[in-house]
Amino acid sequence: MVPAMSNRSGRMLSPARLVFMGGSLGLGALAVRAAAQGELGVAKIAALSVGWYALATTGVFFPQLEMYGPIISSGPSGNMRVALTFDDGPDPVTTRRILETLGATRHRATFFVLGAKARRRPDVVREIHAGGHTLGVHGDVHDRLHSFRMPWTVRDEILRAIRAVEVATGVRPRLFRPPLGHTSVTTVRGARLAGVTLVSWSARGYDGRRGQTPEAIVERVARTLTDGAIVMLHDAAERDDYEPAAVRALPGLLAVLDRRGLTSIGLDALLATADSAEGVSLRRRNRLSEAARSRTPGC
Repeated sequence: MVPAMSNRSGRMLSPARLVFMGGSLGLGALAVRAAAQGELGVAKIAALSVGWYALATTGVFFPQLEMYGPIISSGPSGNMRVALTFDDGPDPVTTRRILETLGATRHRATFFVLGAKARRRPDVVREIHAGGHTLGVHGDVHDRLHSFRMPWTVRDEILRAIRAVEVATGVRPRLFRPPLGHTSVTTVRGARLAGVTLVSWSARGYDGRRGQTPEAIVERVARTLTDGAIVMLHDAAERDDYEPAAVRALPGLLAVLDRRGLTSIGLDALLATADSAEGVSLRRRNRLSEAARSRTPGC
């Protein structure tokens, strides 16, 4: 498993975060100016609040913007590798069907499990690990208001889920995808306190909705599937009350990967290739720098 890490782009501040900070300062300045002029009435306070809330929630619903901190949305390209990831399990029926399908192929996946479900079905968690797949956590329960929780609450939820996986497998997960993927500033701080890496996605099938067809899932994922992609799917329903369409769509998705020469590997392995590439690039730059200095007179 990979340790908590900074964002892969190397940016200390994403453009969206700069926009959020600038927008917040601008709205604050407008409020101060209106107050100084005696014009800060209820209507203006409401308008400024709505403007700030709209800006803030954009970052929550679109975690790839990294408005509140570093989030992994894709891996490195150039290796013909992707990461199929599955949320909301484990389920003794649907998760095992996913494992059975993957087990007959060269492809491996990452499962973001819920702690409460892992405690109920540690046997399925062990089967995921035994199959050579990566384990991450998706929270302890599927809390749809997760992004509103305080950092210490987020931390405790993550740690409970981590503990459930550790008890079942002896492995400590280091990857965390929040419920619904929603990521606020408190989510980022809570994840940092728990020592995990936040994960989003670059392609998704929307298979967590009822009534989806396997064909629609394959078509959606295929449209945005690229080298280095992190694909978000579901191996179980949030309440275990229906079968996510990804269960039946998986053979078709794997066929798409095969046709394009792509291989799905564990997300930890995908991110490790980025570390390796960065190390090689750094060593190459160092060698070139040393060679240039050796050719410089007086060096």
